[in-house]
Amino acid sequence: MQKPILGLAVAALLAACGSNQALLARRNQSEAQQLQQYCQKAGVKNPETVKADQTLQSAAAHLADGKEDQAASESDLAATLYRLALASKELSDTQAQVEELKKGLAKDKDQLQTYQEILSEMKATRKP
Repeated sequence: MQKPILGLAVAALLAACGSNQALLARRNQSEAQQLQQYCQKAGVKNPETVKADQTLQSAAAHLADGKEDQAASESDLAATLYRLALASKELSDTQAQVEELKKGLAKDKDQLQTYQEILSEMKATRKP
């Protein structure tokens, strides 16, 4: 009598795990799709986004085929790739800003040097 009850409990547990996996796969896919849209709006197009697009497409196919484990993993990978693409873009933008600031600093230092030279010359001509 205990074996049928145990069997039913195991079956119910497995069904619950399966539904959780499908939920996780859909959640990962939704997150990846949102990141994909953000990348598109931001104009981020690089090897990471290309790979993420392919991976997300594959995840959608696996989810439709009922392969929730594989779909969840691929969707998670796609989201990670989109985050990497966004981080790379942010790094590139920040490096460009730093280079512009360095150029401005060099120009300011040059201008300061010129002013100091003029001031020194003025002091030298004023001495009696």
